[in-house]
Amino acid sequence: MRYELQVENVSPIRRRLVFTLPREEVDGELDRAFRDLARRVRLPGFRPGRVPRKVLEARYGQQVRGDISGRLINRAYAEAQGDLPVVGQPELEDQGELVRGAPFRFAIGVDVRPEIEVRDYRGVAVEVYQKPVTDEDVEAAIRQRLASKARIEVVEEERGVQPGDYVLTELKLEADGEVVAEEAGTLVNTLGERYYPGVEALLMGRAKGESAQGTVTIENSSTLESLRGRTFEATVKVLDIQAYRTPEASDELAREFGFEDLADMRAKIRAELEENAREQGRQQARFKILEKLVEAIDTEVPEAMVAEQLEALVEEARVRRIYGGENANAIRFTDAEMADFRRRATFAAKGSLVLEAVARAEGLDVSDEELDAKIAEIAELRGQAAEAIRAYLQREGALEILRLRVAEDKTLDWLVDHAEITATEEPAAEDEPAAEAAGEAAAEEAPAAEAAEESVSEEAPAAEEAPAAEAAPEWNPRMKKAELLEIAKGLGLDVNTRSTKAQIIEALEAAR
Repeated sequence: MRYELQVENVSPIRRRLVFTLPREEVDGELDRAFRDLARRVRLPGFRPGRVPRKVLEARYGQQVRGDISGRLINRAYAEAQGDLPVVGQPELEDQGELVRGAPFRFAIGVDVRPEIEVRDYRGVAVEVYQKPVTDEDVEAAIRQRLASKARIEVVEEERGVQPGDYVLTELKLEADGEVVAEEAGTLVNTLGERYYPGVEALLMGRAKGESAQGTVTIENSSTLESLRGRTFEATVKVLDIQAYRTPEASDELAREFGFEDLADMRAKIRAELEENAREQGRQQARFKILEKLVEAIDTEVPEAMVAEQLEALVEEARVRRIYGGENANAIRFTDAEMADFRRRATFAAKGSLVLEAVARAEGLDVSDEELDAKIAEIAELRGQAAEAIRAYLQREGALEILRLRVAEDKTLDWLVDHAEITATEEPAAEDEPAAEAAGEAAAEEAPAAEAAEESVSEEAPAAEEAPAAEAAPEWNPRMKKAELLEIAKGLGLDVNTRSTKAQIIEALEAAR
């Protein structure tokens, strides 16, 4: 297609594309359109294919010119916009009349990624908090590993029922003089009873052989639908008390975990914790360096870039609340929450521009081998074939988005390697939300990559329930980071939103 194009710089983030199509191009399009129409149209009084053009123009001219102008605008823009870093949707700002014998002029406004220059990005000085690893930290990590060896055992010592116990209970429930339920021996979980939730209160503090009576209301969480929400006169007797017991650390258990002995276990776990602390310090440095560089620039950000980051932040918060037990359809965010999301999204968008500028200045391109390695990493975490991940990304047109995220991650690492980092054992008060937003945008897997993982992964098989106890929360590497984080926090593990997905999985593995 022939046209003249004039690009006007409206602002650092706005371009106005002014197109002029020559009259020859316009006349050719009109002629072809009316010839085609003449072959197809049927009008009374005219033979097929013999309807005069003047008649066609009088009856269909407006519609034909509208169709042609729309087609010409779309074709011209599609050819021209490939050389511009366009973000968001184009806007038709001006359109002339499409008439035979005259050129056709129109103007399209587009937002573009601003090309900024970042100064003094080498040797950025930041201070990071690096918590020293103590003996207590090492012992806590060992206890987490030993927890995977915990077993239910009969409580031999004389004591009353405590929260967390499993109580073999003789149980009777009566209502209006009628026995509704009677068990010669049922195992009651005091921290998650499934069948008779509500009777735990009568059992607490009772020793083996003791009985108790009282009024209880069976909670709606009961698996026995006929009992839900009803109030009964209950009689209970403690037949036996069982509890999870974690074994003491020993050389034998250390060897079961793959260590030479207990001393070797302590030494290597300490080394792991110290390496994790260093990595967390490095993550802090990434966020703080980016924060400083973003603060040093003064540039507008296209609304489309902010909207993309905003959508990701809102969805992440929504997922966290869903896994916190909220009804997905009832989740709403306050004006204050949305304002905070927008502030963080704006920061993340600016952070993306900063990293792009640094990468351009230092020639930090992403090779095909590096992209392959990232896809392989995602595939391993999801338990899927790398070819499946790649195929999905290609199908969704998201491969270049992943390449961009890998480039941002690579640039952040470069900035850290060339920064002046001081470690301190005293945590400083800082504005975490901004750093967190930047970190999520630049250091984690791309949203498209996350979507690819979800799409190609198979549904994890449901874990079988333990016959006598509620198992620890089930998880698998296919889960999203937000899901894994909720489970890890529920187990009391030392992870947070700054932890990478791989670090969260490592912590969960250690706690098995």
